[in-house]
Amino acid sequence: MNSDTPRRRTGGRSARVREAVLGAAYDELRAVGFESLSIDDVARRAGVHKTTVYRRWPTKAELVADAALAHADDHVPLPDTGDLVTDLRFLARAVASNLEATAATTRALVAASLTTAEGSAGMHEFWTNRLAASTAIIDRAAARGDIPDDTDAVLAIEMLVGPLWLRFLLTGEPIDHVVADQLASRVAATLATPPPS
Repeated sequence: MNSDTPRRRTGGRSARVREAVLGAAYDELRAVGFESLSIDDVARRAGVHKTTVYRRWPTKAELVADAALAHADDHVPLPDTGDLVTDLRFLARAVASNLEATAATTRALVAASLTTAEGSAGMHEFWTNRLAASTAIIDRAAARGDIPDDTDAVLAIEMLVGPLWLRFLLTGEPIDHVVADQLASRVAATLATPPPS
């Protein structure tokens, strides 16, 4: 091989395979639900061998959790506007829109998390990772001095998205942008208010 020939990086192909598998897993999840989803079918849909999938995702729960995370990263981006209320508003609106757009799939995942140990593990992994990423919004606000340094970042994000999930799963009340904006304003105000001594 000519030494002037650029060496091909394997990261590009690896990233493409990962994207294909996660996309296929999410599409398969939408099509058949968690319990009927199989690694073989995901591999076939992605155009890869099943050992490629098993090598990176040993269990269906890990695969589905990663697929859900990738979908959330694409459809519920984490804003960084420099303003807490605006960041929370963008996040709440994105969560509300995503819940409405993926209603059947999301309900299937929640049902699986309540009925199977593997589904529960996948949901736990999804929320652990998603909440950890979302807390950057709160941490940045604390660093700017907008809210106290000791603000519980996970609890703050739960205060924002929890009511949206409550409406989505239990009450059926609307989760539009009006509600999202109200939540963002109230959560930001609560975080900025010193707790009673």
